[in-house]
This record gives sequence, structure tokens and C-alpha cells, in this order.
Amino acid sequence: MILHYEKTSVYIPYAYSSYWLSWFAYGSRILKGEFIDEDTLVLDGDTFTIQERIGDSLFVVWNYEHSDDKTPYYLLKYERNGFYYPQIGASDITSIDNTTEYVCIDEKDVYDIKNKKVLFAPPCNASGLCYLGEWNDLFLFASSDTLCFSDGKCVGLQDDVFCRKPEKKGMVTLVAGAQTKDISLDDLYNAKKKSDVPDTTTERLAKNYYIKPRSKFERMEAGFSVDLDIPKGDAEPDKAIWEWMMAAIRDDAFYQLENNRDIPVGKCTSLKELQLSLDEYGVLWEKLCRAEYQIEDTLELRMTCDIKVKKVADCDDYTTYYYWASLYGGGLHDLPREYYITYDKKRGGLLDVGNSVKPSMMQRFRHMVLESLKKEYDFCYERESSWEDFTHRIFSFHCPMIDTSGMDDVMRSFLVHNYSCDDWAGWNGYNVKAFTEKDFPLTHFAVLPRRHCLDISSLSD
Repeated sequence: MILHYEKTSVYIPYAYSSYWLSWFAYGSRILKGEFIDEDTLVLDGDTFTIQERIGDSLFVVWNYEHSDDKTPYYLLKYERNGFYYPQIGASDITSIDNTTEYVCIDEKDVYDIKNKKVLFAPPCNASGLCYLGEWNDLFLFASSDTLCFSDGKCVGLQDDVFCRKPEKKGMVTLVAGAQTKDISLDDLYNAKKKSDVPDTTTERLAKNYYIKPRSKFERMEAGFSVDLDIPKGDAEPDKAIWEWMMAAIRDDAFYQLENNRDIPVGKCTSLKELQLSLDEYGVLWEKLCRAEYQIEDTLELRMTCDIKVKKVADCDDYTTYYYWASLYGGGLHDLPREYYITYDKKRGGLLDVGNSVKPSMMQRFRHMVLESLKKEYDFCYERESSWEDFTHRIFSFHCPMIDTSGMDDVMRSFLVHNYSCDDWAGWNGYNVKAFTEKDFPLTHFAVLPRRHCLDISSLSD
């Protein structure tokens, strides 16, 4: 339904009553508003809840006195004359990150507030978009895995690549693990999908080891899954990666059952033996889980661990793999962890800081690590922090905020964070004294190619 009024076209859903339609007769209806509290606004006698503030002058509101399924949301604009002007109504209105000129309507349309029209309808859910900028009279928006131009052209991101708000005009920043790459919007718009070349040196194994219910009374989401790039060869680098992979899967899959250190690493002298060992992990995981959490003959539990291992690079000198895991054992979110690992073919072993960085360069290396961490820290918090504030926050993470001098070992044990990342990150429980730049843990070290997965081939039309 389109309502025409004084050369202005406004989209109005059919479900709205004739009373609310009068809101959009722009020339005749302006609203005087008064705040009752921070989130409640009275407009011409009607009370509205403020769902969202967009910038300094835009409000998304809804009328809770008519809170049925068809109650529309409204976008209001506050002007300096003290009045509120209705912009549009819809069954759902949400903001778009990084802009006050566009909003999402009904989770499917990008609405242009200034020109009072739908700009375009992206193929993905529009409620999670971020505005990235303008290029050649087109506007660019991004979701977690899709880049959308306002003419309808979209580019999908592959292999866990995601994008960030660009620092430079006309560019977009793509991120894959530890690497970032700035790509011009021109290259992005004109990118052509390249055919995937299969990797004949690895075999992909994706398998689910989640527990299956034994009866209709069991309710659970418990177990672990793997998605692995397994090297096919039988050379020393391949065997070293197999052993590391099996140990890493054991540590994380059995962590929440508190048995990860008591279980031997599965045999993996061949590719077939590795696959059989994973199956044995799955059988043992269910046995231990039921022994710990099953009540009589029923198991109700949510405890998961999803693991991915992907090959990043392989050359004459080294081979590098990427490890990612997501553990959930309760609470609002999972506990993710990720890192890279490199096998040095010339020296015949896995790399770490101790065997890869000269002692004379160690302090310089530590400072470079902190500089890189600070850049990521500032990006996440969207502000430029001082060096002192940054180092204080990260180094005192495991320091108790109370005096522990009068506590016995039992009481002190309650202060331990017990995060799954403690052991592998080197933060072994709480520390009475904070780490410093000279002694903080450096537990993961790897070699990455300069452009390993951020080439334009990581994009698809």
C-alpha cells in the first residue's frame, strides 16, 4: 500500500489502522513530545516506548498500549523547533551500523531516510548490516559474510573471511584469522569468482560425534564435531601434524568433562588409524558424559565442542595449519579459541618462540607482539587507548582484586578463572603479581604467507 500526500510517497504496511495512517500525512501532522523517563515518550497524548536511538535526532518507537502482533514501529525525527516528525512505519525497524541516513525495514529492505524511499533489498538479512561507504554513486553495506552494493550486486565472503569498517575511503578491510588486507571497492565490485582448485595433499574429514538420544525423554545437545584438513602423506611433517591434531582435539573435546589430561592421545601412525582413533574418542566421550551427567536412565545436557583444522600453507621450508575450536558448557556464549601452528621441515619440529627468535631480539619481538595486540584492542573498543592503560588491563587480567595474603589454598582456588584457554595461553590461574612486557606468556608462534587467503579468489559473486 502506498500513501500519496503532497508529492511524497511513503511505504505503509496494510496492517496499520486508519488512525496511525494519519501520522504520515507529513504536511498536516507534527507531534509535540515529552519524555516521562529515559525510554518512554508521550506524543500528543499517546505513550510510546523508545526501542532505539539513532544518532542525536532519530528515534524508533512503538506504542505499548496497542502491543499486539500487528503493532507497528515508527521512525521519528526530532527537529530543533521541538517537534517530532514521523518518517515511516513498519512491522520492524532497526538501525544500520555506522550511519544515520539509512535504517532496516522489516529485516529485508534498506530505507533511505532523507529521500523517503527503499534504497534496495539485499539478499541477506538486512537487520545485521553495517554501512561501509559510497563508491561511484553506489552505497556499500556488509553483513558478517556478504558485501552488498545498492544496485543489487553482492559479493560473498568465503573461508571464514569477514570485513571491517575501512580506515581509508574507497577501500574495504578483509580479515582472515591473523591477517588483514585492504581491497579497493573497484576491485571488489569487479571481482570474478575463480574456480576452486582441489588440494590433493590433504583429505577433508567432517564428522559429528554428538550423542544420540536413547529415548524420547532425553533432551541433549552434547558431544563434539570435527572438520579437518588431514595431510595424506606419510612424511615426518605429516606425522607431526597428525600427532598435534589428535592431542589438540583430545584436549578441547574432553576439557569440559575434566578428563583431558588423563586420556592418552589416539594412535595416528596412518591416516586410517587416525580416523579410527577419532571414532574411539567419540565412544569414550559419550561414556564419560553419561557417567557424569546422566540421572537414572535420562540425560539432559547442553555441552558442545566444535573443532576446525585447516591447512594454510605448505612449501619446501614449512607447513602451517590453522586451529579453531568453540566450547560451550553453559552461560550466555561459547568459549572460542584459535591459533596457528607451523612445522619447520628443515629443522624437523614444530616452531615456538624459544627455537625461532634470537635471544638478543626477544625483547623487541615481545614489544612488536604487544603493538599488534594493542591495534586489535583499540579496534574492538573503538577508541585509542594509552599504552599504560592497555598493558595494565591485559597484564592484570588474572590478578585478584582483593588481598589474598590471609587465604588458604582452598579459598585461593575459588579465585581461579578456570577458563579453557588458561593452559594453552600460559595464564595459569590467578597471579598475585601481574605479568610485564618482559615475562608475559608467548605460547603460540607460526609462519604465515603474506597473502595466504586474502586474495580476491576468497570472494564469490
